[in-house]
Amino acid sequence: MPSAPRFAPIIPFEAQHPTPILPGRLPGVIDDFASAMATALQVPYELALANTLGAIAAAGQGKFCVSLHEGYTEPMNIYAVVILPPGERKSSVKDTCRAPLLAWEREQEVLLAKEVRLAKATQLVNEEARRAISAKAKRSGTPEARLELAKQIAQTWEAQAEPPVVPRLLADDATPEALAELMAQQKQRIAILEAEGGIIDTLFGRYSNGVPNLDLVLKAWGGEPVRVDRRNSAPLRLDYPALTMILSVQPDVLAGAAQHSAFRGRGLLSRFICLRPKSLVGYRKPTTPVPPRIIARYHLAVRTLLNYPETAAGNRGLGPHPIRLDDESQELWLQFGKRTEYALREGEQLAEMRDWGGKLPGQVLRIAGLCHLTMHAQPHQHRITSATMQAVIDLAEQLTEHTRATYALMGVDETVECAKAILRWLAQDRPLSFTARSAFEKVKGRWPKMDRINASLSELEDRGFIALDQQSGRGRGRPSRSYHVNPSLRPNVSPPQHASK
Repeated sequence: MPSAPRFAPIIPFEAQHPTPILPGRLPGVIDDFASAMATALQVPYELALANTLGAIAAAGQGKFCVSLHEGYTEPMNIYAVVILPPGERKSSVKDTCRAPLLAWEREQEVLLAKEVRLAKATQLVNEEARRAISAKAKRSGTPEARLELAKQIAQTWEAQAEPPVVPRLLADDATPEALAELMAQQKQRIAILEAEGGIIDTLFGRYSNGVPNLDLVLKAWGGEPVRVDRRNSAPLRLDYPALTMILSVQPDVLAGAAQHSAFRGRGLLSRFICLRPKSLVGYRKPTTPVPPRIIARYHLAVRTLLNYPETAAGNRGLGPHPIRLDDESQELWLQFGKRTEYALREGEQLAEMRDWGGKLPGQVLRIAGLCHLTMHAQPHQHRITSATMQAVIDLAEQLTEHTRATYALMGVDETVECAKAILRWLAQDRPLSFTARSAFEKVKGRWPKMDRINASLSELEDRGFIALDQQSGRGRGRPSRSYHVNPSLRPNVSPPQHASK
């Protein structure tokens, strides 16, 4: 007599939360500060980690890169999105991480205040001189005299020095055109660390009649040259843009972004490190200050990077300081890359996230590089160690789980969406059991490959909605596997129903 099927506890799709990322794994100031801040503010560690990484990236981007070998480098800027509901102290975390960046901006503004005032006064004087010369031109009777006056005006322009640009590290919600202009002024790099998703709406056409404008954001992630055409000015040419973007957004903001085909279709989503932590609301303790010694170490690390000299090549836009891997860390990374490549195959772990998974080894290099920046006074004089690389590779395994949960939230994980469609059919027809072939017949209009169905059935089995009939698939030929349905999906069903054929 066959034994009754054993079902795992049901895990609803709506309750999907990945395993929390625990502090204490990454080396250097990044983990120390993120851990202390998470404890002090009673927020998820993932929220603190993403914003800390972003602040370090804002200080180091454009000055450093990770160089694996000749012809392959990864810049130090990152994109990350943290998904949390309202009331999670996202703004407090953002403000704490941005504090040393804003302090440096204020200092630079004070240092340059006299030069800026002198430049503005010089500009006013030259404008008056040009007006006076123009007035003479109106009374001038000969072309020769007018030409001489034109030369005088040109000389005032030539003598007028460009006003100093007050350094900026951070931008808020800005249109792509305004962002490009700001980057052009700021050595082609800027960072956005925000606790709202306004920039997402802007990118997808809030101010451009719903037409997405993603070129700058797509290319700045990898440092690709970009030209930005402007209506009333000459085009902007950014040869080596570097943009860091850390967004802490509510779930509905990201779900709304997923409705735009360009969000994933053009590769924007694949550039983001995705974190979906579990809310701590209802279980938080009173907040406490971050220990002063840890704040001091974090501020010193940021300040050291901000004051670090550019390379001679970097000043000309030809390259930042290269940071290399030692032999052991390079071997670890190469092996990780091989495992990741295998996981991209059909039916494997990353098959549904190939766009994101293909960039994962590069993300590992970037995060390892950021950790490395906080561990040495002269980072490019040292190599990334195997301990740092292994810690980041371990983190990458969890980032994959968080990204899968994020894709499921947005409805862009086809395996999960197919599983949900099968689940809706089971809830409607309420069979006691069914075959994989019958499930395929129900959803083949959208998912015409059996590999997809099998992966989705495995998802439903892992979540406890169904259980594999251990007696199925043992006959001659290739009989379809059978599954039992968890009774909780078919309450008040009296007569047994035969498996669908």
